[in-house]
Amino acid sequence: KGRVGLRVYVVCSWVLFLEGMGGLSGLALSYFYKSTLKADPALLSSISSISALPWTCKPIYGFLSDAYPLFGFRRRPYLALGGAAAALSWVYMATYVNDPWTGGVCMTVGSAGMAVANVMAEAILVERSQGESQEFASHLQSVVWGAASVGSLISSFLGGYLLQVMSDRQVFLLSSAFPLTLVPLALLSPEKRHHEASLSRSDLTNKMRELYLTLMMPEILYPTLFIFLLNATPSTGSAWFYFYSSKPPLGVGFSSEFLGTINVVGSIFNLAGVILFQSFLKTLPFRPLLLWGTVVSTVLGLSNLVLVFHVNRQWNIPDEWFCLGESAVQAVVGWISTMPIIVLASRLCPEGMEATMYALIMSINNLGGVLGSQLGALITMWLGVSSTNLDHFWLLVAICNASSLAPLVFINWIPAGDPQLVKRRGMESVT
Repeated sequence: KGRVGLRVYVVCSWVLFLEGMGGLSGLALSYFYKSTLKADPALLSSISSISALPWTCKPIYGFLSDAYPLFGFRRRPYLALGGAAAALSWVYMATYVNDPWTGGVCMTVGSAGMAVANVMAEAILVERSQGESQEFASHLQSVVWGAASVGSLISSFLGGYLLQVMSDRQVFLLSSAFPLTLVPLALLSPEKRHHEASLSRSDLTNKMRELYLTLMMPEILYPTLFIFLLNATPSTGSAWFYFYSSKPPLGVGFSSEFLGTINVVGSIFNLAGVILFQSFLKTLPFRPLLLWGTVVSTVLGLSNLVLVFHVNRQWNIPDEWFCLGESAVQAVVGWISTMPIIVLASRLCPEGMEATMYALIMSINNLGGVLGSQLGALITMWLGVSSTNLDHFWLLVAICNASSLAPLVFINWIPAGDPQLVKRRGMESVT
């Protein structure tokens, strides 16, 4: 049991670590689209959100892995296939892409590969958390998401530096090596061989009906809808990159190296947010955590207008220092707001369909993010914000941040306590 527990930590933490390492190519992608492919902020935001669509299909991956074991295993083959697909997409991106939409296809394939691996890791986590306390589930999620923060920290540190010594395409090629490690890592997945046959059509129909009925249970449906609404508010997307990287008077003219430094600071304080949640907040009720986390995040987001209007210069605070401080505080608060959503989703999963239900809840969460990005891209175009015109960028920032308060009207949809006990009682009506 101890070895199985260790393998859960190793496999799941490495998958989340690789998700964090995905940021290694993030800055290179932004420069590649802006400088090489000549894409405007709205186009880059739109393509980036479309490439996230595979993360809204997570129930399909969970359902396939639960229903159709490959070579007798439900997790290992899918982990390996996901890693291989992500690696090949970056190789193609590095060698053949010369237009924005072909690049979008590569980004989508790579995103799909990592989404499949993510679902397998989450399934292992949820299975391990079943029957445990909220405190243990929070601890387990904090550890693996801490690994994601470490990966993000490393990739942020290297991202800006690598662009000083390598081309963007070379960074893409380097990025392909990391998801490839999932192929051998899959062998460590803690599971036994399953000998039962694949499900029949009637079994599949029953499983889908059970999934639907479970999702429609009020104690699951309403928190899930709130999570969706919280992520579906408009976001500024890639517009901030254009403001940061464009030379004055259009933007503030940060170098790629300093943009990497911003990401490093954000990653360090992301990890600090995870540690703070794990140490002091993991036993607190979900509702006040989400309420105050959203309010504080909105206020901090609106404070970015100080940088946009250069008010910080009147206070004798350089743009660089103000941006670093803002990034640090927002990272801590952002993760304190995110961790309750992740833990809540794991507590809503009924026993016996952990992978599929958790994947469905998180997919709805991701779909909200895609919708928010697309809404942000539309507002960006409507305001005329482009690579050569940032006159109304301040209004974009104000609209996107203020709108994040709207879902709080439905904060009572979030359970006041641990939902798993209530959920068990509700499952009796399904079965």
